[in-house]
Amino acid sequence: MARALHRCLLLSLVVRSSSFLNPAPRHATLRLRAAVDKRRSDEEWRATLSEDAYYVLRQEGTEPPRSSPLNDVTDPGTFLCKACGEPLFTTATKFDSGTGWPSFFDPVDGDAVELRADFKLVLPRTEVRCAACDGHLGHVFDDGPRPTGCRYCLNGVALNFVADADDADLAAAVVAREAAAAPVAKPLSTTLPSLAFNVALAGAFFASFAARSDELPADAPVLQQAFAFFPLAAGVFYAYQAAKTLR
Repeated sequence: MARALHRCLLLSLVVRSSSFLNPAPRHATLRLRAAVDKRRSDEEWRATLSEDAYYVLRQEGTEPPRSSPLNDVTDPGTFLCKACGEPLFTTATKFDSGTGWPSFFDPVDGDAVELRADFKLVLPRTEVRCAACDGHLGHVFDDGPRPTGCRYCLNGVALNFVADADDADLAAAVVAREAAAAPVAKPLSTTLPSLAFNVALAGAFFASFAARSDELPADAPVLQQAFAFFPLAAGVFYAYQAAKTLR
């Protein structure tokens, strides 16, 4: 009995020492911490975040354009959620969109962010939130560069940047996540409103063009004839936008 107990104690020490010498990957630790942070109260978030970060992350605000120093970051590294530390994007997917906000064409993986429909400006938009702590980050649009065609337009105040040279462990963990990355899930709740909006506008402009072309005299001035084709051009544009939502 004593010998068996002695063996169990030795085995326990071996397991503990191996977990100390070979800790869990950094990204796994970040995910665990983020899961805890998601349960924080509003008062705790206020105490943790700066006023500007709280306004954006917890109240879905927007920082002024060209106000973030992250716009100028080009060094290799990772952009983390300022609220929970979850790795979200890397410099490799960052580009200058000309909008004044940090922009990316792809997150670290499909588990890093969540997409939701947003109707605050009446017109449908797709909101981007941190999947770990539910913090508001910005919005994603379908006018980005290849290969995704997406523009994740984010608030710099909602992000922290860590250069690869300053944290090699984090850089390695992010590379591992990217290697096994799943695509970002685009729920129907974000696709259908945009699709319906663009289809409705395309139909309205096509109907307007058909009505105008029937009423247009054959001897109408050239400028009037050219203007009559405006609804057709607008209809084609919105039909193209509707097609893009189905990608």
